[in-house]
Amino acid sequence: MKKLILSIAAVTILFGCSKKFEVTTDGVKYRVISHSDTSRAIGVGDLLLVNLLITTEHDSVILETFQKNNPRYIPSDEPVLHNVFGGLSRGDSLEVLVNADTLFNKSFGMARPANIKAGESVHFTMKIVETFNQKEILKKRMDQQKELAVKDSLSLENFLSSLKGQEIKQAANGLRYIIEKTSTGKQVKSGDKITVKYKGTLLTGEVFDETKEGAEPFSFTVGLGQVIRGWDEGLLMMKEGEKYKFIIPPSMAYGESGSGPIPPLSTLVFDVELVKIN
Repeated sequence: MKKLILSIAAVTILFGCSKKFEVTTDGVKYRVISHSDTSRAIGVGDLLLVNLLITTEHDSVILETFQKNNPRYIPSDEPVLHNVFGGLSRGDSLEVLVNADTLFNKSFGMARPANIKAGESVHFTMKIVETFNQKEILKKRMDQQKELAVKDSLSLENFLSSLKGQEIKQAANGLRYIIEKTSTGKQVKSGDKITVKYKGTLLTGEVFDETKEGAEPFSFTVGLGQVIRGWDEGLLMMKEGEKYKFIIPPSMAYGESGSGPIPPLSTLVFDVELVKIN
C-alpha cells in the first residue's frame, strides 16, 4: 500500500499543473498537461497505448498502471474519451474528469458500482505512451498472429511426439484423432441429438473444460453449429459407445480470437466418449 501511495504521489507531482479544465461538447472535463508538437497527431481509428491512474473523488484507486509500467490499449474513438484525444500526440499527458454513470454505462457497459455515488466524477491521469494507425495496427496484429501460430506449431510437435506408439489418424479437413475405444453401436449422422462426456485441454495439458464427476453429460445436436466445427465434423466419425481423442486445429476451434481461458490460435485436445445417440 505504501508503494502505491508513493506512486500516486509521484504521478500527482508529475502532472500537477495550474491549467484550467476545458469541457467537451458531451460534458467531459479535461486539461492537457504536456503536449508534443513534433509527434504525429492522433487520427481517427488510431489505437493508443496509455498509462493510467483512475481514481474516484475520494481517491479510491480503480486502476493504476504507472507503477509497473503496464499500459493499456484504448481506441481513439472510445465512447467517452474520443473528443478529448483530438489534437493530442504520442507522449502527451492529460487529466480527465468524467461523470461516473456516463463512464460505466458507455465505456464499461455496466451500472455504476454501489461504492461510487451518483453524480460523482472519476478522475483520469494518463500519459499516451504510443499511438498506432490502422496500417500499424494491422501489421502488429499480423506479427502477433505469426508469433502465436509458430508457438502453437512447436507445442503441437512436442505433443504429438509425446503420443509416440499411438496411431494418430488425420482427416482431410486437418482434424487429427486417435480411436481409443471402438464399438458396434449406431453411427452418428448430422441432425442426431447426442450425449457425450468429455475433457478439453490445451497442448500444455491444462484442462479448460470437462464433464464434472457426477454431473449430467453434455447433449447437443450434431451439424447445427452448436459446438465448434472440430466437434461437429469429428463426431460424425464416431459410433455410440466409442471413445476418441481429437486434436483440433485452431481453424476448427476458436481461431484467432480464442475464448475465455483458451488463447488465440490454440490447438485443442478433447477426450470424448459418445454416451448415446438420443
